[in-house]
This record gives sequence, structure tokens and C-alpha cells, in this order.
Amino acid sequence: MKTKKKSKFMTFCFSFIPGGGQMYMGFMKTGLSLMLLFALTIIVASWTNQGALATICVVEWFYSFFYTNHLASLDDEEFSQVEDTYLFGLDSIPRINILGEKYHKWVAVILIFIGVCFLWNSLADLLYDVLPQGYRFLSNIMWRIGNYVPSVLIGVAIIALGLKMLEGKKITLERPAKEDEQDVEETRKIVDTFYRDVEEKEEK
Repeated sequence: MKTKKKSKFMTFCFSFIPGGGQMYMGFMKTGLSLMLLFALTIIVASWTNQGALATICVVEWFYSFFYTNHLASLDDEEFSQVEDTYLFGLDSIPRINILGEKYHKWVAVILIFIGVCFLWNSLADLLYDVLPQGYRFLSNIMWRIGNYVPSVLIGVAIIALGLKMLEGKKITLERPAKEDEQDVEETRKIVDTFYRDVEEKEEK
């Protein structure tokens, strides 16, 4: 779809939908990225039972709204120079395909985990509908497990990632210290050699 400046009123109306204004003007990649990001944030926030994540939607909405109206305010020459790219320029990152191939196993594990969680919750809802009243506690137990386990696992993964980053930072800081010690030792050897030569000359 070719990008084109259209009705300012309709652009303003569509700008209230994250990604909708960009798609209306023909920026399909940008609009699709914003819309998917907005929807994904809501899904993750509700799925993990972390309402605080929903505040990110506010930032995404304001970004989409003002970016759409900024595009609409450009003159024709500036507007024609705006490129339609995916969010954060992912399509222009060098070796992005290689990275995807390198970490495809992790992506597969995450997708399988999400699929299992959805299947687990669906099964819990099904049991609640088909089980007699006295056995519905099983469905409630399954629902609680499916509701809290993803939050716990995601929290553990975030903590593990943070500890890994701290460990990497510690190694980076230790290396210069070791290099400084080596420089001091080499300098000491040079000074000792110099004084030894001076003493030998004086004895002669």
C-alpha cells in the first residue's frame, strides 16, 4: 500500500486506535507493529495477572497518537521521505535472521510454554462446566495453578536474567583490574632491571 496523506479529520479519528492512523495513511508495517505491541501488552498483563504492565499501554497509545498526528502535519516533501518500517527498525538490524536461527530453540520453548498454558486454562474451564458440583474444586485448583505459575516462572526468568547480566558486568570489571596488575608487575621488572644494570656498571 502506497503511503499518502489523507483527510486530516479521518486521520485524527484513526489516531485514537494504536497503529490505526499509520495504517490509514499507508504505513502498514509501522501501524501493524504498534497494533500488535498494544494488543500483546494487554494479553501479557491479563495473562500474568500483572495489572501494572497495563500502564505500558498508556505510553504506547500516546506514542501512536502523537506520531500519527506528527505525520499528518508534515508537508508533502517531508511526508514522502518517511519510510514505512517495522517498529524499532527490526527489519534493518544486521544479522537479524542469523540471530533468529541461533535462538530458535528458545523461541520454540516459549511458544510451547504459552500453548500449554492456554490449553491448561481451557481444560480447567471445560472441567468446571462438565464436572458435578461436588468436584468443581478440581477445576478451581487447576485455574489457580494456571493463573499463578506463569507469573512465578516469568518472575524467576527475569531475576535469572538480571543475575546473569550482573555476572557479566562483574567479569568485565575484573578484567581491567587484572590487566592493571600485569602492567604494574611489568613496570616493576623494568625498574628492577634498570637499577641492576646501574649497580653492575658502578661496580665495574
